[in-house]
Amino acid sequence: MPALLLKQATLFGFGLGGASAAEPASAVDILIDERGFVAAVGPTLAPPAGAEVIDLRGCHLSPGWIDMHAHVYDGVSNIGLNPDDIGPATGVTGIVDAGSAGAANYAGLRDYVIAPRPYPIVAFLNVGLIGLTYASQVSELDSMDKLNVDRLLACIDANRDTIKGIKLRASGVILRGWGIDIVKLARRAADEADLPLMIHVGEPLPLLEDILDVLAEGDIVTHIYHGKRFGLFNRRGLIPQAERARERGVLFDVGHGAASFSFAVAERAIALGFTPHTIGTDLHARNIGGPVWDMPATMSKLLAAGLPLADVIRASSTVPAGLLGLETYANGLIGAPARFTAFDLTHEPVEVADSEGVARTLRTFIRPRAAIVGARHWRAESRLLRCSK
Repeated sequence: MPALLLKQATLFGFGLGGASAAEPASAVDILIDERGFVAAVGPTLAPPAGAEVIDLRGCHLSPGWIDMHAHVYDGVSNIGLNPDDIGPATGVTGIVDAGSAGAANYAGLRDYVIAPRPYPIVAFLNVGLIGLTYASQVSELDSMDKLNVDRLLACIDANRDTIKGIKLRASGVILRGWGIDIVKLARRAADEADLPLMIHVGEPLPLLEDILDVLAEGDIVTHIYHGKRFGLFNRRGLIPQAERARERGVLFDVGHGAASFSFAVAERAIALGFTPHTIGTDLHARNIGGPVWDMPATMSKLLAAGLPLADVIRASSTVPAGLLGLETYANGLIGAPARFTAFDLTHEPVEVADSEGVARTLRTFIRPRAAIVGARHWRAESRLLRCSK
């Protein structure tokens, strides 16, 4: 690849050069060498011979966006998407496939989805052997026949470069009679694997209160702002188990999905300071045409729900990067691998809906303009904005 020069981008979310995430630095040029590493940063840089140049004047440049929860086992899972449709083309520079594959079929995800892509895709391996082969019709974990912890751990040990956690969908419609014991088993397996456990929460049983009490530091609860009964709030307010879990280091992911994001719950929680650590979309074949659409639409919904822009960007970039072992730029840009998203803020009204069909008009939209991974770049646009034209 030729070198790449990014011209006049305004840094946002790096905390570099004396600027905080909320107070971006002045526009700078960034030179990325042929190997994909940042070679120079300055007010004005001359492009080397043969370098590509991208004019980012008027754009913010943040650490690359990462979708912490998506489903991209295209062609195998019945809800799998082509990652190229929701990746750099929408500003996303890294994707976590959250449980589409189990130990019995992980090799296909690794070899045919992850390996060919020039941007990072990693997986949280489903506790159930078959993963989401036929999601919502065939449960991946409704009997002991679909559970083999030895095989789960062996698959993880053979693929630690691409498997970064374990995934369990712990709601009644999936477990079909299993209760909190399967959560305890998954937590124990995650401990043996020395990896975090990501827990999908929704309809009981088990109850969210019981799930939270099992989880350990670094574990991730996804779908935290769902609007179903027995969620974050009881009649007295935020359930105390959620506060205790957060205090001991349990993390919370948005996981919008087709049925797991309520504006009312998100606004109430954010107003109380119960903010998400990461922003995952739970994009799959049944919600990519709405209500989720893409990562920028989900980020913009969180902004509308009261999460400050700096926190939206952090939860979409440096926090998930740190969890996955990707670069966070905590030690600066020079010498680091390039993985950036260019975006701006538009203020034309955009109509959206949450998972309960509640409509909102977004007055500010976080619109991606480009994705950069190494010396490679893509023009980016929100699918929602493109489809609404």
